[in-house]
Amino acid sequence: MVKCCSAIGCSSRCLPNSKLKGLTFHVFPTDENIKRKWVLAMKRLDVNSAGIWEPKKGDVLCSRHFKKTDFDKSTPNIKLKPGVIPSIFDSPSHLQGKSEKLHCRKNFTLKPLPVTNHNHQPVGASSYTEEFKSQFIFEHSYSVMDSPKKLKHKLDHVISELEDTKKSLQNVLDREKRFQKSLRKTIRELKDECLISQETANRLEAFCWEYCQESIE
Repeated sequence: MVKCCSAIGCSSRCLPNSKLKGLTFHVFPTDENIKRKWVLAMKRLDVNSAGIWEPKKGDVLCSRHFKKTDFDKSTPNIKLKPGVIPSIFDSPSHLQGKSEKLHCRKNFTLKPLPVTNHNHQPVGASSYTEEFKSQFIFEHSYSVMDSPKKLKHKLDHVISELEDTKKSLQNVLDREKRFQKSLRKTIRELKDECLISQETANRLEAFCWEYCQESIE
């Protein structure tokens, strides 16, 4: 299964040639404090669970969300330096400057995010929540999809390609029919001129039929 970047609006996917393009993917830290800072930096909310989005096992962030100085390039495998926090995030273009217009369900209450101090002791998270609440991007259809205009353009493009594919397929079928008709005519002429036997003519026609069927499939 192809891994995708967990940041809202990011379309990066972990493909075989990703590293060749300078794109790397990094799992969320095992250290709870650092992981919470990653989550807060992402400003991503899960409306369905009425709380801050929580990463699952295997979720990743791509290198586009980190500064160049965040990476340790002293080894063949590029790694993040210990304790670095992602800091480069862009909301989808159709939502930029419009965060105040986002709608969420009524009576939506943001669940507190458990945060610990450097001694791994629980501390209040209300300040963190309030600080970022107005900047969070809600994980919902209107925040992850393109604008209606872009979607319409993409749909028109797909429909156009589909029509072209249908025309190409029909052209192939028409060529196959003409080829089959021409071949059968040639077989009949050879038989009428007594250049081939009836048995040979039957075999050639059978072969012609099988060949055309395989070509169509």
